[in-house]
Amino acid sequence: MVSTSKASDEAGAELPSDVLVVDDDPSNLAAIEEMLRELGVRVTASRSGEECLRHLVHHRFAVVLLDINLPGLSGFETARLIRSREHSRHVPIIFITAQSQEEQQIRRGYELGAVDYLFKPVVPEVLRAKVKVFVELRNRTEEAARQAERLREAERTEAIRRLQIERRRWEADELRRQVEQQRLINDELSKLDRRKDEFIALLAHELRNPLVPLVTGLHLIESREPEDPVIVEVRERMARQVAHLERLVGDLLDFARIGAGRLELDLDRIDLRAVVERACEMCRDEIARRGQVLVVEGPPEPVEVRADLVRMTQVVSNLLNNASRYSEGGDRIWMRWGAEDGEAFLRVTDEGRGIAPEFIDHVFDTFARERREGGGLGLGLALVRELVDEHGGTVEAASDGPGHGSEFVVRLPTLDARRSSASPPRPRSPTPIRVPLRVVLVEDHADIRDLVARLVESWGHSVVGVAGTGAEAIECMLRERPDVAVVDIGLPDIDGYEVARRVCHELGLFRPGLVAMSGYGQEQDVRRAHAAGFDLHLVKPPDPGELCDAIEQAHMGRPRMVTGRRHLVVR
Repeated sequence: MVSTSKASDEAGAELPSDVLVVDDDPSNLAAIEEMLRELGVRVTASRSGEECLRHLVHHRFAVVLLDINLPGLSGFETARLIRSREHSRHVPIIFITAQSQEEQQIRRGYELGAVDYLFKPVVPEVLRAKVKVFVELRNRTEEAARQAERLREAERTEAIRRLQIERRRWEADELRRQVEQQRLINDELSKLDRRKDEFIALLAHELRNPLVPLVTGLHLIESREPEDPVIVEVRERMARQVAHLERLVGDLLDFARIGAGRLELDLDRIDLRAVVERACEMCRDEIARRGQVLVVEGPPEPVEVRADLVRMTQVVSNLLNNASRYSEGGDRIWMRWGAEDGEAFLRVTDEGRGIAPEFIDHVFDTFARERREGGGLGLGLALVRELVDEHGGTVEAASDGPGHGSEFVVRLPTLDARRSSASPPRPRSPTPIRVPLRVVLVEDHADIRDLVARLVESWGHSVVGVAGTGAEAIECMLRERPDVAVVDIGLPDIDGYEVARRVCHELGLFRPGLVAMSGYGQEQDVRRAHAAGFDLHLVKPPDPGELCDAIEQAHMGRPRMVTGRRHLVVR
């Protein structure tokens, strides 16, 4: 019997169908199909209980019309198996029978899950009415299921939408939180950076104060021509250590200036020979003291670059000091310079301890020290890199490893000497004739004040007054009318700037020459000194020669620029 159902019986697929008719008589099957035609339902025909069960595996039916008297599995046995299986347990079953309508048989059918009985001959209207009820029930159930699924899908879609909105809100909040956190971190880092600069400047100031009596005292000892060789040796050792301490303090301050972007370069057309000669002169005594040999090699013709002579001298002297520090007695140090491949170079090579491969990339890092016994703060090479960068150049380190020495090469852009002749050297002002001057010293540290007074008097000047506070300084200068006053900036009551302003206001054109002496030496400190009325600004500890020149220049009223890292003319 071929089914009139339009549903395809695909293997393994559960397909919808309206009515399953089970009867072993083909004529009964055809008759029932004809009765149901006007309902427009899909009919699947089955001629045995076994075939019925197979259809129920692959199809969903609104109702099963099941003949009780079937060959093989009876209708009752087939109904029992239908109810025993999970996927077909709830399918409505209407029994069709031609047997007597005995109450016992009807009761058994209902016990097996039948929902109704039809007796042959089947009345078409009754059949259609009963089938229609279950088909519509199935359709409404499925529509309700579809609506429930659509509702669930809409709820899922809405939940996803709300989740996405919440996620975007969370991401925006998190981004704002991160931005705010980063801003707070940046603010804190800026504060820490400012505090670091302030600390380094304060540290340099506090270290310079005790350096003043040391430098001054050593100069006084040297000028007395001591006969005891022990004193001579001790003085030389002290001088070396004080000079080393001065370099450390200077490195700290220079690094703070570079970090704060306050380093100013006096760029000019210079010959590398001048840089090398100055640097070698600064380092020659220390290299000789260590028993090392300095070999200097360079071309006879000028090698010109645009650079700051003082800062480039600092670069080369730092490299020479580094080479000497990590070399032994008897080792050679080469200082070579010249031009190659359109660049100027400065090359410092030594036979010393060398650099470990794992450290070679860190030699220019701040506070980097491969060995503790080398001394220093680990700032010398870091300053070299920063200063070379400021000049638009490069610096590289190379070594074959421990025990094989090292080499540092600085490269700078050259100037074409053929296009423009070298700038003539700046004329050096003649050293003024020193005449006895009346000097007032203002310093709150008694040791510094007393030793500087002795040093000034050793030059033939008269110290006509000393003061330890700003008020005392103003009173002394108004009373003594000195030729020159050397004034410390950091005084306990009013600072040196205020002292200078009041003296200039009171004495006008008849004021003394004013020399500021301070542990603070940054550009803004120099500008403040100029604005307050000082003629010159010296950074502690002043070189004795620079202090002597400054006193005379301030008196003459014609201050000039004196080459040196600690002596700055502001007027």
